Amino acid sequence: MNRRDVLKVILSGCAVSFTPSVFQGSAIAMESNESSSRGSANPKGEMASSKTPAFQWLRTGDVKPAGWIKAQMLRDLQLGFAGCLDKLSHEASSDIFVSGRNSSQTQNNQNEMGVNWWNGETEGNWRAGHIMMAYLSEDPASMQEADRYVKHVLASQDADGYLGVFAPDLRYAHQGELWTQTCLLRGLIAYAELTHNDDALHAIRRAVDLTIQTYRSGKHSLPVGESHDLMFVEVLERMHDLTGDPKYPEFALWFYEQWSENESKWDATLPSLLDLQKGFVDHGVHTYENVRVPIWLAATTGRDDIREAAQNAFVKIARYTEPSGSGVSQEWIKDLSPDPSKTEYEYCATKELQLTFESALQKTGNSVFGDRAEWIWFNAAQGSRLADGTAISYLTSDNRYRCDGRSVDGKKPEKRNKFSPAHIDVAVCCNPNASQVAALFVRGMWMRDAHGLAAMLYGPCMVDTRVAGTRVRIEERTQYPFETSVEIAVHPERPLEFPLRLRNPLWSRQTRVQCAGAKVERDGEYWVVRKTWHAGDTVHIEFTPQVEPIAATNGEIALRYGAILFAAAIPSKESVVKRYAGTDLHDSYYEPLSEAGSAEVLAVSAAQFVVERSSGSADPLHPFDTPMIELRTRDTGSPTGEKSEITLVPFGNAPVLRRVTFPAKGGASA
Repeated sequence: MNRRDVLKVILSGCAVSFTPSVFQGSAIAMESNESSSRGSANPKGEMASSKTPAFQWLRTGDVKPAGWIKAQMLRDLQLGFAGCLDKLSHEASSDIFVSGRNSSQTQNNQNEMGVNWWNGETEGNWRAGHIMMAYLSEDPASMQEADRYVKHVLASQDADGYLGVFAPDLRYAHQGELWTQTCLLRGLIAYAELTHNDDALHAIRRAVDLTIQTYRSGKHSLPVGESHDLMFVEVLERMHDLTGDPKYPEFALWFYEQWSENESKWDATLPSLLDLQKGFVDHGVHTYENVRVPIWLAATTGRDDIREAAQNAFVKIARYTEPSGSGVSQEWIKDLSPDPSKTEYEYCATKELQLTFESALQKTGNSVFGDRAEWIWFNAAQGSRLADGTAISYLTSDNRYRCDGRSVDGKKPEKRNKFSPAHIDVAVCCNPNASQVAALFVRGMWMRDAHGLAAMLYGPCMVDTRVAGTRVRIEERTQYPFETSVEIAVHPERPLEFPLRLRNPLWSRQTRVQCAGAKVERDGEYWVVRKTWHAGDTVHIEFTPQVEPIAATNGEIALRYGAILFAAAIPSKESVVKRYAGTDLHDSYYEPLSEAGSAEVLAVSAAQFVVERSSGSADPLHPFDTPMIELRTRDTGSPTGEKSEITLVPFGNAPVLRRVTFPAKGGASA
């Protein structure tokens, strides 16, 4: 099996290892890979020779959604829980960053966990998602509410710059301090970028700098026992992007080394990641988010040991990857095999893995991470939510035969197995994270390289940024992933020469790129289009997928076509188990209409299926309401010998009950 085949298997979700070159990047990724990252690997804190990530993030807001992605965001805000989570749960509305701060006299611990920092996670994560969705979708009411909230929080900033969930008498002394700061500050940074608000950015910088000074001075020890706190490094990364100040990566390296030494049990510590045989066992959300820290440090320090740790992280992630792209996390990974019928994943884990793949794509330029980011958002993320944005399932299995408040085998109660707009009886964590996934996907759709712009993740969007000081607008027109063509219209403010780099999905058997008057050439897993651009110049891309099998760990196969995983929807009946006052939102269980649907075991092969497009009943702006594309066959090899038709729909079109994997006709490799 050659390198390209290995990567194809990986992105399909099989439990195989990444090749050693995956994290090192492609030819265009990290220049001078061999010379700049070998040599002295300072294991105790000094920054080695720095490296430059393959691509640079654009400013949040330079890329905005269009088409079905924008329509999904707007409906989520206007009809779903993303626009009103504070009306559904105390955790999202306790005002923990202002009037509800914890003190020695009053603890803000009214939540299912009884933890005094927990509401800071819920409120901070939800507000971050709400802020991004509001401004990216340009929904007036949501933007007004986001603006009100940010001004409310910034007005509470202490004289020394502190922003957080603790009053002065408890500050910097408890678990959750850095994590809740992270949840808040990520949203505030996004707001500052989206609104070009320098005052907000200044306030954020004061808060971040205070935290750095507090811990580096030795006045307080770094928190222990809560690996979420490590994600403060993500704030440091973006502050470094925006300011260039070296103190941010310097503190991040110090923090990671201290954390790795003091919390050596966690999956993402440096010793744990360097041990390739050590399986992932921790809370999946922690593990899948924590690995972004060595990914960034690998791209900035030039240290061999951290780069090896980052590379090993993806070897390990592959061991736990479900066919839909998410990873085992129920709540703990426990070194479980990703059985599509027996193991589950949290929505939180889905969000964190998506962002981890986007981060790796930006750092390394390796296109496999773009395939993985698309795969998880188009499939696992969509297949764990109702299409109208009114509810998600906290836990999800790829083959889902029941969703009725019980475990996947039906043998014990499991409150996480239901659809809910809040999941207040478990933990209000997955719903806030679900409000972020679309915005984070949009953020990664386009990036900047050394000389121009790069299309990294595909879908309908608009870009408004600058290249060499000149304003450039781009319209990406497509129904991707439901169609295989993409049209990119370029509108520079004046004629301007620069390259457009286009990621080539590894599943595309033959990609055609056409642009009048341009030089088009292949560079590794990218296409490069070079010309002097004039307003209205257009690039046409045509991808060529085919129906392909994905081998699952249960010995069966799933089927994919391009960036979409397909499933057989199982008809179900809904039972409402809780209603939320003042809204139309509710918690629901789902059971199959008959046992026959879940018992179907027809053997299949990819060659039997043909792709059929919608005849017109599907809504292009809401493609997960009614399928726009289907796989169909009339010869499935029924056990009775009779011909039987089977129709498979995109995974996101069967979010409730479904079967994804089937016995392979003619063997596992069919």
